[in-house]
Amino acid sequence: MQQAQWHYDAYQLGLEPQGHNRLMAMMDQYKLAAQDVIAREGELSPRLLPPLHGMLQAQYLISRHEVQEQAPVFTQDDQLPQIDESVIRFRSYRTQSYQQGNAIIEAIASIEKSQPAPDSATLARTLVMLGDWRLWNGRTDSALEAYREAETALARDTNAREQIQRLFAEPVALPAFAEANPLPPVVEPQQADVLLSFGVSEAGRVQDLERLDENEELDGPAYRLMKRLRKTTFRPRFEAGHPVETEKLVKAFNLQ
Repeated sequence: MQQAQWHYDAYQLGLEPQGHNRLMAMMDQYKLAAQDVIAREGELSPRLLPPLHGMLQAQYLISRHEVQEQAPVFTQDDQLPQIDESVIRFRSYRTQSYQQGNAIIEAIASIEKSQPAPDSATLARTLVMLGDWRLWNGRTDSALEAYREAETALARDTNAREQIQRLFAEPVALPAFAEANPLPPVVEPQQADVLLSFGVSEAGRVQDLERLDENEELDGPAYRLMKRLRKTTFRPRFEAGHPVETEKLVKAFNLQ
């Protein structure tokens, strides 16, 4: 687990041009941790949840990572072409990413359902996790189905309204992992470097993006943040079980 986290940190820091190697190593280490738990405690052990969540985080990163041009599939060595096996292997990881993510979430759900007293809020969060993964991969209709199932699961809770509000009251940037969040921390406006206004469509796409601050010294980083924000997928806001458009969200970001 620690080694997988180390590979993730190295990837985030960009310590080498071949970032795809770090992502594969991250995935492989989490998988080894999961296999170790299964060998000792079985496939329904709650101790499997941390490595499974780590594997899902790795799949999010793998699914969107593009191999840089300076890492060609073929390299020259003594005038003879050789296959760069790491690139071939990574492309296989990307091809299988969606199916792998589904299998990981299914394993998480199986563990949670096997507990003596399954918690409806926990099961609902897993359904939201499934919806997020589907939406991230462009399966909008099936994502909405998972979100609605989550609301149905919560309807039996005494604090259902509060739980639904926590999950669906406003758009959420994906991936919804604290460490893999694509955006910098949101802060109070008086502490912000950059202040942005934008909307999120019912399909989770950013629209009407506008910069509100006048901090010219940060024009470069602000432009890069806006470019990243335009590419970010959001879990949309829901009302009465249906995704709705959100207009004029104002978010303050700290870029330091």
